[in-house]
Amino acid sequence: MSETNKGDAIRKAASHCFAHYGFAKTTMDDIGKMVGLNKASLYYYYKNKEAIFCEIIRQESEFFLTSLKEKVAQITLWHEKIQIYILERQRHFQKMVNLHKLSIKTSKQLQFQPLFLDLLKQLNIQETQIICDILDQAMENNQIQKIDTLKTARIILSVIYGIKQQQMLLENDNLTLARFDFERVEEQTRFAVSLILNGLKATP
Repeated sequence: MSETNKGDAIRKAASHCFAHYGFAKTTMDDIGKMVGLNKASLYYYYKNKEAIFCEIIRQESEFFLTSLKEKVAQITLWHEKIQIYILERQRHFQKMVNLHKLSIKTSKQLQFQPLFLDLLKQLNIQETQIICDILDQAMENNQIQKIDTLKTARIILSVIYGIKQQQMLLENDNLTLARFDFERVEEQTRFAVSLILNGLKATP
C-alpha cells in the first residue's frame, strides 16, 4: 500500500473510531488495530490522535468550503450570499462535532492545541476572503456603503465565533456537543448578522 493510501486508511479508521467511541475515548491503539498497524508504525504517520483529527477536519472543511462557494455563487442577492454561507458553515460544524462525538470540554481543549490552532487560522483566512469577495462585489455594484471589506469580514466572523463561544461557556463541560443548543446559536447568529448587513446597505 502506498504512503498516500496508508494515510487515507488511517484517517478512515480514525473517523470510524471517533464515531464509535467518541474522540476523547479513542486511543492510538484503537486506530492502529482498525487499520492493521502497531503503535510504532502508526506514530510514523501521525504523532497523536489530535494530528489525525486535524487532518480529517482540514480535508472535510476544504471540500465543504469549495462546495459552499459554488452554492453561494448561484445566489443573486449579496446579503443572502453571506447569510446562507454563515448558516451553512454553522450547520457543517454541528454535523462534524456530532459525527466525531466531541464534548464541550474536548472542543475547548482542542482549541489550545498548536496543530488545531494552525488549522483554525488557515480556515479563518479562507473564510474571511470568501466574505470579503462578496462584500467587494456588492460595493462595486453600489449595493453597500464604501467600507473596509477585509475588516468588515473579520468582524462578521468574530461576532459569530463569539456567539458560539459564549453559549459553550454556559453549558456543562461534560455535555456532548450533540446536545448543544445549536438552534439558539443559529437564531442569535442570524439576528446579529442581519443587524450588521442592514447597517452596510447603501442609502438611496
